[in-house]
Amino acid sequence: MSKTLKKKKHWASKVQECAVSWGNGGELSSVVEIRGGAEHGEFPYLGQVLSEAVVCHVGRLPGPGDVLLEVNGTPVSGLTNRDTLAVIRHFREPIRLKTVKPG
Repeated sequence: MSKTLKKKKHWASKVQECAVSWGNGGELSSVVEIRGGAEHGEFPYLGQVLSEAVVCHVGRLPGPGDVLLEVNGTPVSGLTNRDTLAVIRHFREPIRLKTVKPG
């Protein structure tokens, strides 16, 4: 009794990378909300994104709900929200974000 199964693509093939800057002299968290984190039992993910305030130099601008995997090559999965924000603050703009759509 074999059934033909649809082979699903692994999520790693859907990872997107972009280089973003926000240019207002403030922090990224002022234009991109970071939600989730290990303290909530979730991966860090993007909340509201003010697309008019963020410039994407390379790649596609991440959207709300995208899971944040890396910031400038530093893995942030498994970090608390506070630690994720600390990693983001550590780097100067533009920063490279590696994200993936959930699901």
